[in-house]
Amino acid sequence: MVVMRKLGRRRLLALMIAIAASVVVVLLVLIGIGILRLPTPSPPSVTVDTAVWHILQGNTSFGFGWFGPSVRYVNNTGGLPLTVSSGSTFTMEITLSNLDNKNHTIYNVSVAPPFLHATPVRGIGVAVVPGSDEWYVVVSVEAPTVSSDSTYELALTLNALA
Repeated sequence: MVVMRKLGRRRLLALMIAIAASVVVVLLVLIGIGILRLPTPSPPSVTVDTAVWHILQGNTSFGFGWFGPSVRYVNNTGGLPLTVSSGSTFTMEITLSNLDNKNHTIYNVSVAPPFLHATPVRGIGVAVVPGSDEWYVVVSVEAPTVSSDSTYELALTLNALA
């Protein structure tokens, strides 16, 4: 009877090992052919909680800026806060009104570190006519490359001075 128990336990153990090995082989095959995917760590994220637009501009004959206030804060509106992957690009936009009685042009846009490359998408290099009250300026911005999730204020400068 002792021999039978040992033989039964050995067979049961061998059967369990064979089943476990079969499961491992099936999982490896499923991973190999792409049906089953192993989790990959997501890249760190960059969150923009506030955008500050600085507008370099002259004044109208009434003493206020061609496009209104020279500093505009955007937070909790206009798509903020915005979370993107480290090193990725995203777009930001601002709506301007030409309050003067002359055409004025936004010549270029820049971004403060740690952000990289503010590239104009729309509204740069074209004259904004007097009375325009929905002139959209859109820029593409590259987020910094970070090693852990980070939150920043984005500072952009629009230059309307020749």
